[in-house]
Amino acid sequence: MNPLVGMAGVLVALGALLLVVKRVQGCGRLSPEGARKWVHMGMGVICLSFPWLFAKPWPVWGLALLSVMGLGALRVVPLLRRELGGVLHDVQRVSLGEIYFPLGVALVFTLAQGSALVFSVPVALLTFADAAGALVGKRWGRHGYETLVGRKSLEGSLAVGLVGWLCVSLPLLIAGYDWRVSVVIGALIGLFGMMVEAISWRGLDNIFLPLAALAQIKLYLSMSTGTLVARLAVLMAITVAAWVWRRGRVVDDCARLGGALALYFVWAVGGWMWLVAPVILLGSYMRLMPEIPGGIPRHNLVAVICVGGAGVATAVAQAFAPFVGWLWCFTLAITTQHAVIAVVRFSQARSNWSRVRCGAVGTTHALALQGLAFVALDRGQTVSVGQLTGGLVWVILATACFVACEPKLAEPDELTMRWWKQGVASLLAAALGTSSLLFL
Repeated sequence: MNPLVGMAGVLVALGALLLVVKRVQGCGRLSPEGARKWVHMGMGVICLSFPWLFAKPWPVWGLALLSVMGLGALRVVPLLRRELGGVLHDVQRVSLGEIYFPLGVALVFTLAQGSALVFSVPVALLTFADAAGALVGKRWGRHGYETLVGRKSLEGSLAVGLVGWLCVSLPLLIAGYDWRVSVVIGALIGLFGMMVEAISWRGLDNIFLPLAALAQIKLYLSMSTGTLVARLAVLMAITVAAWVWRRGRVVDDCARLGGALALYFVWAVGGWMWLVAPVILLGSYMRLMPEIPGGIPRHNLVAVICVGGAGVATAVAQAFAPFVGWLWCFTLAITTQHAVIAVVRFSQARSNWSRVRCGAVGTTHALALQGLAFVALDRGQTVSVGQLTGGLVWVILATACFVACEPKLAEPDELTMRWWKQGVASLLAAALGTSSLLFL
């Protein structure tokens, strides 16, 4: 099919979808949340046809940009918002899910590289699992838990996991894969998707969920049944531990789930060596760094995202573009977080120390532990002595930038802003490490 004809057909279908849902909503048969989810599912069903309509990514990206502009216009143009915008914007919460949805689909289409199965599984998961969770939670949700955007229900989350399992297993069975492999992969991605949806806010799961599913489906299809079962057991154990662990209330529910997801994803795509740096950081945080007088403030999901964001980004790079040097870049990101946390802890526990002394001791603390562990793991196979030395410089530079930009190390005026500064510092170290591997 001519791609321009296909694009025109998709746009007409999307327009008709909005008009029909608006008409039904106007008759009082749909709640604002119901209308939003029906549009969500309709968009997904239309997108599932893309592998048979388009051979190249550019028409999908064109549709994504047109959709973003059109959906954005529904938010800001008074006439459009009055006539059609209520289909998406009458819910009493802030969300950009309809904007992220086409971008997530376009990314998945590009990364699937022409495989209809690899494209369809993440998009089906995005289309049906998320909507099922919202609709079930709205009607039958009785047992709630706290998130960054309020309360969600356990019943809704279970619906996400169950429908996600079906969205993965059925396409694999239809494609001819063994039923045991199909069932276990479905359970793995369904459970992972349930946790992603549980912690996402403002519609970001419309990007995170399909990309995570895509990375995993490409990885799992090459694994044996025994390996898949072992991974499912690990993911189930991590999920249970994240739900029941309450010690010290250092982190809230979403932060625990987010941390568990990050650790599992890093291990799933990179292997056990990718867990060494995070485990050293966690062990050092609990046993080797000084205690903070007056207790530890409670951390939320934003803290987990900022602390682990750069590391997860390198794990995503490893999933889609495998490269032996990604582990080094990941280690630099975690080491920088280790250094920053150590600097802050020393400044809080040693009020008589200067900023320079706290910075020097905290950075040395991180470099010694993480550096020795990496050298023992790598043994000079992927990173040269010069690159290793450069990595030490990058961590020191990134940590120094954080210290320079944080006027109050012991008691920040805005804790969330500090977390974002930490995230930028680790991203800087990872980026410099990547550049040194690629160009030096």
